[in-house]
Amino acid sequence: MSRLLVLLLVLLAGPAFAQAVVTTDNVRSELVSEVATVKPGEPFWVGLRQTMRPKWHTYWKNPGDSGLPTEITWKLPEGAKADPIVWPAPALFDIGGIVNYGFKDESVLLVRITPPAGLTGPLTLAAEANWLVCEDVCIPEEGKFELVLPSGPAATPAPPATLTLFEQARRAVPTPSPWSARYGLSKSGDPTLLVEARGLKPDAVSNVYFFPAEWGPVATMAKQSATVTPEGIRIPLKRGDAKTTMPANLAGTLVLTEKTADGNVKQAFDLSANLDPAFVPAATASLANALGAEQLSLMQALLFALLGGLILNLMPCVFPVLAMKAAAFARLAGHERNEMRRDGLAYTAGVLASFAAMAGIVIAIRSTAGEVNWGFQFQSPVFSLLIAYLFFVVGLNLSGVFEVGSRLAGVGQGLVSRGGTTGAFFTGVLAVIVATPCTAPFMAAALGFALSQPAPATIAVLLAMGLGLALPYLALSMTPALQRLMPRPGPWMDRLRQFLAFPMYASAVWMIWVLTQQTGADGVLYALGGMILIAFAIWLLRIGTAESAGTWARRGLAAGAVLLAFAATLKLDDSPATAASASGGPAAGVSFEGWERFSRARMAEAVAAGKPVFVDFTAAWCITCLVNERVALETPASRKAFEQADVVKLKGDWTNRDAEITGVLKELGRAGVPLYLFWAPRADRPKILPQVLTESLILSELSSIQQAKR
Repeated sequence: MSRLLVLLLVLLAGPAFAQAVVTTDNVRSELVSEVATVKPGEPFWVGLRQTMRPKWHTYWKNPGDSGLPTEITWKLPEGAKADPIVWPAPALFDIGGIVNYGFKDESVLLVRITPPAGLTGPLTLAAEANWLVCEDVCIPEEGKFELVLPSGPAATPAPPATLTLFEQARRAVPTPSPWSARYGLSKSGDPTLLVEARGLKPDAVSNVYFFPAEWGPVATMAKQSATVTPEGIRIPLKRGDAKTTMPANLAGTLVLTEKTADGNVKQAFDLSANLDPAFVPAATASLANALGAEQLSLMQALLFALLGGLILNLMPCVFPVLAMKAAAFARLAGHERNEMRRDGLAYTAGVLASFAAMAGIVIAIRSTAGEVNWGFQFQSPVFSLLIAYLFFVVGLNLSGVFEVGSRLAGVGQGLVSRGGTTGAFFTGVLAVIVATPCTAPFMAAALGFALSQPAPATIAVLLAMGLGLALPYLALSMTPALQRLMPRPGPWMDRLRQFLAFPMYASAVWMIWVLTQQTGADGVLYALGGMILIAFAIWLLRIGTAESAGTWARRGLAAGAVLLAFAATLKLDDSPATAASASGGPAAGVSFEGWERFSRARMAEAVAAGKPVFVDFTAAWCITCLVNERVALETPASRKAFEQADVVKLKGDWTNRDAEITGVLKELGRAGVPLYLFWAPRADRPKILPQVLTESLILSELSSIQQAKR
């Protein structure tokens, strides 16, 4: 009976009895030692190993916006000492906008123990630990631990499995930073951290984040946007809620991922940054705060999208679309009214279906990658090559080299030249594909709104833009008065159709040029070789008749040639890290003569010095950008005016993916290029210039600087 009573008391007491392992509903905790036998007076390491339930987490020494750090209270023999916890590098948890720092899956909190110098007999380590573990709810838990270690003339190591555990735990602990660091305060009081990590390659470093060691000086809820330059790492921060002065020393953990020959390596460094009164960052850390990202209502965004789609018909980047529309208008000339209406509705359906598909792709990418931008597909060399093929095939069709009846297997683009509703529908599809690298006035704000909203709003705005793009053709097909203005059908229609092949060939050349900027000279070989194979396939299918000998052999050979052309895409790198060339210089797609490569740090430095700054965000695949350069930015008069005004000219090349430029576009609520920012001398905020520039507009902006100097 007495044994049953003792057992019952043990079960009821639970963790009140000290033990090496404590298991709660959510965490298994174990006190482990790196040595099996201790030596009197010789320090050794122990660790509190915690294994959390899936999706649950505990907290770091600075828990962030909420939570509590794990605490350990030691009860040791007289003369023994326990040092503070050595914390591993934390992870970030963003739960509904509440940012916490902590650990998931497993963590090992290391503590250095020094036994008494006069220890005789075993050493008893007793500890009480408490922690907060959270998922959707938070639960405080605790445990009492006791570990008895024999002593001897020399310390003996623990079993190999335990030693491996300690090795892994040490690798998770941040190492001392090899770089010095300082921080400065802007006029608004927000700190900017500058890590003098010279020699880092910007395209090799990603996922940079600074975890402040203490709550208060730095706001954890504000998103960080680090800039990596050859001079170092700059991290604009937001001041925290603590009602105290900023500390003379800002401590924390810097975490980053570096791309090496062995793959991506995650690194963590203990950092200590001194407050530098001479370092006063310009108030450009957050352009969204300085300039104000455009805040639209859904109705405003829909109106802007409709107007932007209408104006898109007039933008230079849609010249290939204008050629296809001209051919479609010519087909309408001799049709019955009902047939013309069907063509107009089919074209509109093609445009809207394409925009709806694009909205679906945007939503899918956003749910996985977290962000997406307008024209992102043109940053892929594979897409550039496929569009070059498409323009080339459509050009051959318009030239009369082949007709749809020739059964060119695998080349569905011939559908755009087929008569009737099918041809009109696919003309609309192709119009959307080639129009995506362009943004027109009103489009930028609407797209910025659409790409940051829930799925229904994203779909609605993109469909409104598609309706604007299709509206002129739809109005023509539906309005008899406008139809009477069209010329009568005749032989001129065939000549016009053949003439319109040349804009398509020019567009194919343009896409090959874009491809070379993304992949180098090899892109020309793949593109031209593929076009030869496609032309060869068309020739094979045109010779002979369906009943002639060798028909199936020709078809098989033609299909093989087309597949070989498309196999060229396997040779292209579809994930370039930046727009820079392999040597680290500027990408060839955009001219940098007279311009500096954009970086947020360089822009902030120039603005802080009181200099005028002009920023041009551009891309080789953006025809509007290139036209603006030719007619407004690179004219002799504009160059002279820039020079006389001593303007710092920065160019951001977005031909390939660039995280820093994408971040700036996102801050400003913009979805793509072109984007032009102009900082007047000592101005508090930049001015966004129109997306279609003129020489007179540039000269007018620069003349104000000259007048101010006088």
